[in-house]
Amino acid sequence: MKVLVATDGGRHSEIALEMLTRLGDPGRVEVHVLTVDSFTFAMELAEQLGHYSPEAAAADAQRVADETVAGLKAAAFTATGGSVEGDEATEILRVATERGAELIVVGSAKERWLDTVVLGSVSSSVVHASSCPVLVVHRSPDGDQPVKVLIGADGSEGSQHAVEAFAGFADPLRCTVEVLTVAPAPPLPPGGSAGAVLDTPDVTDRELDVARTKAQDAAGHLRDAGFTVETTVMPGAPARVILDVASESRHGLVVVRAKVLGSVSDRVLRTAPASLIGR
Repeated sequence: MKVLVATDGGRHSEIALEMLTRLGDPGRVEVHVLTVDSFTFAMELAEQLGHYSPEAAAADAQRVADETVAGLKAAAFTATGGSVEGDEATEILRVATERGAELIVVGSAKERWLDTVVLGSVSSSVVHASSCPVLVVHRSPDGDQPVKVLIGADGSEGSQHAVEAFAGFADPLRCTVEVLTVAPAPPLPPGGSAGAVLDTPDVTDRELDVARTKAQDAAGHLRDAGFTVETTVMPGAPARVILDVASESRHGLVVVRAKVLGSVSDRVLRTAPASLIGR
C-alpha cells in the first residue's frame, strides 16, 4: 500500500508516525514523507531563530522530511520523502494524488479549543477533501501492547473501503480487531424524549439480524487477510454507540466510513484517539 505521511516535525506529527510504525506492516507499506514549507511552518521557525528567513524555513522543512525518512527506514519501512512550499492541506492533497497514495496519515494537535469545535484545521481539511482514506491521530496508543482497533461496519460501499484500507496497511500481529455494527434506533416520535429513545431503542429482531450479517461480512474480509476478529452488534444511535464502545474498551483506533459533515465519521474524527476515515 502506498502511504503519504505529512509531518512538520512537531509532537503531533511524531504521534502519527508512532501509530503508523506500531500498527503498519513494513512488508506491505511504502511510505512517502511530505513536509510542507508553509507560512505557518516558516513563522514557527522564525520564532525560534528570532528573525524570518525563507531559506532557513526551506532547509528546515527538508531536514524534517529527511530525518523522518531515516526513522521509518530504521523501523524497516520502505520510505522516500521531500518538502514543498505552499498551503499545507492543498499540498498534501496534491502530492497524495500525484503519487497515487492509498492512505494519508496526519497528526492533529488540537492545540486550540476552537479546533475541536470549528472545522478548518489541516487534518479536517484533508479528511473532507481527500479522495483516499485518511488516518488522523490525536493520541498515542496506550502502553506497548497490540493496538486495539474498533471498526464500525454498516455494510455500505464506503464501509467496505474503510475495512480494505485498514487491512491494506495494518499488520495482523500488531493489533486486535473488533467489528461493531449498530442497528440504528428509529427516529424520535413527535414530542418524544431523546434520552429515552437512545437508552432503550426499539429495534426489531430482523434489524439486529441484518446488522449481524453486516458485521460478519466485514469480519470475514479481515479474517481472510489474517486478522483475528471479534464481532459486536448493538442497537442505538451509531455515533454514540461507536464512541461509547471505543471509550469503554480503550480502543486506540476507530475505523469508519466518510459521510457528510456532521455525520458519525465527523464525530468520531473529533473524539477518538485516532480515526481512519475510509472513502
